[in-house]
Amino acid sequence: MLGIANQDDNLRIRRRFQRFGNETEELNLTLKSRSITEELIIRSSYTFDFLQNQSLEIGGERAQTTLDSALALGLLHAPGTPSAALGGLVPVNLGLANSQVEEIRYEPFAIHNWIINPKLTLESTLLFETSEIVQTGDALNSRNFDFIKPKIDLRYNITPMFQIRGSVERIVNQLSFADFVAANDEQDNDANTLNGNAELRQQAQWRYTLNSEYRLPNDVGVVSAEFFYADHQDVIDWIDASTSDNNLASVNGNLGDGVEFGANITASIRMAMIGRPNLLVNSRLEVQDSEVTDPFDGRRRRFRNYQRGRFTLTTRHDIPKWRFNWGTQYFDRLDGGMFQYDIRDFEFTVGEPFYGVFAEIRDRRGITYRLDVRQLTDGSQCRERWRYEGRRSEGLLRELEYRCTHGGTQPSLTITGNF
Repeated sequence: MLGIANQDDNLRIRRRFQRFGNETEELNLTLKSRSITEELIIRSSYTFDFLQNQSLEIGGERAQTTLDSALALGLLHAPGTPSAALGGLVPVNLGLANSQVEEIRYEPFAIHNWIINPKLTLESTLLFETSEIVQTGDALNSRNFDFIKPKIDLRYNITPMFQIRGSVERIVNQLSFADFVAANDEQDNDANTLNGNAELRQQAQWRYTLNSEYRLPNDVGVVSAEFFYADHQDVIDWIDASTSDNNLASVNGNLGDGVEFGANITASIRMAMIGRPNLLVNSRLEVQDSEVTDPFDGRRRRFRNYQRGRFTLTTRHDIPKWRFNWGTQYFDRLDGGMFQYDIRDFEFTVGEPFYGVFAEIRDRRGITYRLDVRQLTDGSQCRERWRYEGRRSEGLLRELEYRCTHGGTQPSLTITGNF
């Protein structure tokens, strides 16, 4: 039996000033957002053997998740009475600014494991999820959801060194309650708020995966490959929530169907072939893509902020006689694929590779000293944003923003041991 209880309490205050040539400034926006998220989960299961080479785990989970959210916006040039709580600015009415959201979720499940023969094993899972989401405050809404989430996982050991595995799984993502209510736009200082959507539905998918793993002779290492395809329903992304052409707005909503596919190749090899059995090299290459229909211009494009892939290479060299080891880390994202599409702007993100090194030594008292040096190079991350006059689909470019962040080298020394 497992129980979890947590609370996340956030208060954010944003003020925007207009600075003039005589070095004076004027407050023209105050935005206060407060959110308290609480979660209570209890899960219990019981596992037993039955028949021959079979076992069954049965159990259930109950979760209660609540969000209490409040948002206040004050503007300089707005009709109404100024408020001291907003710095003397005029409060502006916002939809879904003050809301409480609660979800009660139950998940009974059963997991069946069957060793069919020494080479073949089957694991099958059946999970039923039923939940009720109630929203009060500026919106009164109650909805019920029921999902059946099966999974089949089949493993076949062709030889003791070579294994293949295939799985089919129904996945239903949990909703973020922050999308239900109005909130501050953390990524765009020119935007005041993001609208909420009380009708948001869970994004779901059927995911098909094929894995293969080969253990190299003499315990030199392991090479594996994974191929996957996912058929998504109710993809969550920004949709048009405009009330008129003069009041353009977007909100997280359900786009419809989408697809995702890719491959991951990993290798972990000891360099015994060059006389360095204590040198371990790990590498991983991920390549993937996705496709969904853009709600603003009708074109097929990738999911929002979707990474096209990445390459990771790490090394570790152990020198036992010195009680010393050292290694390197290299990480590079496949650039050119991370896009973000909104009703009146478009942006993409690129970044430089990441490099790091570490060294670790253990003295005769058992105390370990580890030096990590992360981000040896500039490691800049850049974003380009295209803003349009009116709707992006009309193609009237208004301005182009280019922003880069540069991080410095990050050394750290860690000392661990028993005293």
